Amino acid sequence: MKFFRSSPYVIVIGFLLTISSCQHREQNKQTDTKKQKYLYTPEKGALSIISETANSEIKKVSLFKDNEKDSVISVPIENGKFKLKLDTANLNEIYFIKIEGKSTKRGTSGLVWEASIPVLASASTDLKLVQRPFNHPGSISKTAFSIQGGGKEQELLNKWHTVLAELEAEVEGQTESYSLGGAGVTKVSGKKELSKSPASITEDFIKKHQPLISSFYLLSRAGKQRQYAKAYGNLLEQAPIEVKQSKYGLDFAKRLEKVQTKIQRLDLQKQVVATDAQLSEIPWDSFKDRKYLLLSFWNSADQASAKAVKQLEQEVPVLEKRGIDILPISMESQFSKWKENTEGLDFKYSYRMRNEAQQDLINTLYLSELPRFVLVKPNGEVINDDFDLKQLDTLD
Repeated sequence: MKFFRSSPYVIVIGFLLTISSCQHREQNKQTDTKKQKYLYTPEKGALSIISETANSEIKKVSLFKDNEKDSVISVPIENGKFKLKLDTANLNEIYFIKIEGKSTKRGTSGLVWEASIPVLASASTDLKLVQRPFNHPGSISKTAFSIQGGGKEQELLNKWHTVLAELEAEVEGQTESYSLGGAGVTKVSGKKELSKSPASITEDFIKKHQPLISSFYLLSRAGKQRQYAKAYGNLLEQAPIEVKQSKYGLDFAKRLEKVQTKIQRLDLQKQVVATDAQLSEIPWDSFKDRKYLLLSFWNSADQASAKAVKQLEQEVPVLEKRGIDILPISMESQFSKWKENTEGLDFKYSYRMRNEAQQDLINTLYLSELPRFVLVKPNGEVINDDFDLKQLDTLD
């Protein structure tokens, strides 16, 4: 009988392949577990809303999903009265009743208007569209809308919608005056700068920190998960189970995990592919002797970003003394707009991410909110993936 002796190399290779296979299975198992953790399965139920008030201005009523783009159903109306019923609604999700009409108000008669009223689909709740006079001088329509029923959830949505409607009326009422003279047409008075915007109004309601499905919807809508990670993380822990398992609660939990996952290293040459106004790429090798690089991701068309980068510009001398070079990197898609918007900046460097490289970097750094400052060493080691200038004194 012959015996075959296995080579030690064969045994080692087989052992390594077995370990690799086990690690691969474990990684797949962890990925599947994570997917299950945030898996959202909507509960179906009926959404019913009635409007019993006659209103000749109302011409069309439709129901839209929470993105306000996807239409679900259109509703027949009779002199403004209607009954909306959707038997297959996703419970604990936000919908919008879109009402289109034509004004009969003095001064705006004949002008078309549109209103989108938010409503939370909740089980066994009778909802009613309430109409009241809207006497704002800038409003095209003479009617304001809200939803009766739905408890605290709907109350928050009603208040949010009311403030937005008042802002919209203020915008609609803005006028510009011109005079005609020897020098041609001259603007006498322009539109006033408003103290609020739809985004700032939404954030005002987010700051209320209410443990409601509607609060997490507004947070998702504003895309402020990173900014409110700590406050809403604590809020979610204390929230009722229906909030935690809602579409918006699960979405926040998933994003919170991404926010809390710290990036250790970037391949700067491959991942941060940006060019200057002359289309020259970032010369990474020229920074190898610097102590730190501050990658300042922003969008020149965004007011918050522009303001933060302007403030950063004032800190250049201080940062340079600490061995930090600032690399403003815009994440917008239009080269011409970026070039125009950055002409007034006095940074030594200024870049724009190439369009085809943006999404990969957004996914890696989870750039859900701008501006975002990432402090790195020239070799790509990430010192802080969400740097604040107040943290300067903590650096070596």
